[in-house]
Amino acid sequence: MLQPEQDTPTWRIYETLLQATPDLSYVFDLQHRFIYANKALLTMWGMSWDEAIGKTCLEIGYEPWHAAMHDREIEQVIATRQPIRGDVPFPHATLGVRIYDYIFTPVIGPDGQVEAIAGSTRDVTERKRHEQHQQLLINELNHRVKNTLATVQSIARQTLRSAAGLEDANAKIEERLVALASAHDILTRENWHSADIRDLAQSTMDAYGTPGQFQLAGDSCRLDPRRALALAMALHELGTNAAKYGALSSREGRVCLQWSSTDLDGDPRIEVVWQEYGGPAVHEPAQRGFGSRLLERGLKHDLGGGVELAFAPDGVRCHLWMPQPNLEEGQLT
Repeated sequence: MLQPEQDTPTWRIYETLLQATPDLSYVFDLQHRFIYANKALLTMWGMSWDEAIGKTCLEIGYEPWHAAMHDREIEQVIATRQPIRGDVPFPHATLGVRIYDYIFTPVIGPDGQVEAIAGSTRDVTERKRHEQHQQLLINELNHRVKNTLATVQSIARQTLRSAAGLEDANAKIEERLVALASAHDILTRENWHSADIRDLAQSTMDAYGTPGQFQLAGDSCRLDPRRALALAMALHELGTNAAKYGALSSREGRVCLQWSSTDLDGDPRIEVVWQEYGGPAVHEPAQRGFGSRLLERGLKHDLGGGVELAFAPDGVRCHLWMPQPNLEEGQLT
């Protein structure tokens, strides 16, 4: 270690502090050689002081680009007498590559000239990772908000186009936004990774009927956020239609909602079937409303699969299918 001319109490205090800190502390002479390095820095190098004393960064084992960068910075500190700061990746002897924030500061002698360059370096790897993760979350949130606003805009536009009047439009928009919010609640509980079809089905059952009117059948089957939202809105439209005109408009009516994972010629997919029975006789609608268009067109696009909607006399049947999502890759809505 660098030793003062006299072993004073002040020096022992400074030395104790420098050796105790987890930060890397060191001093270069004007020839860019290390004349002091604390324990944390020697540990990072995997060297003893006897092996490191008097060596330059390049001689210590720094990559040539790294050593050259510090050589330029040392000369800049000497020339400007001003500190310089930066951050750089460096391979730790036991922890792997870490990110270090450092500052070089001129040591001014009695004659007013720079006589050495003191340095302090801090491991900021975790902070950098946190910042990157935070930025990723912000980007994901922005993406999700934009998609949600686009969905709300589409709901409002399509509902207003087909509504009987302002009061009817207000009621339908509110119902659809409540359904969208419910799906968001389910995804939020799962940190927006995925949602189980059973949870989506249960939400629909709670909104439109009693347990006695619904039969839910299917094992745990998870969807990525985009498909989960699409299915939630589809179930809302089916439930609304069933409550107004179909099986759920009478006490005797029933809905069977079942789902399963299947394999079609080596292509894994998820199938969902909504089947109504026991309600009033069903008639083919004269024209397709927003709900039907959402099911037959928009849903097919959002699911990346197919939809078959049939207005059979004994009850509406909706059969939809989609590729088995790869939840390991993670997908934004």
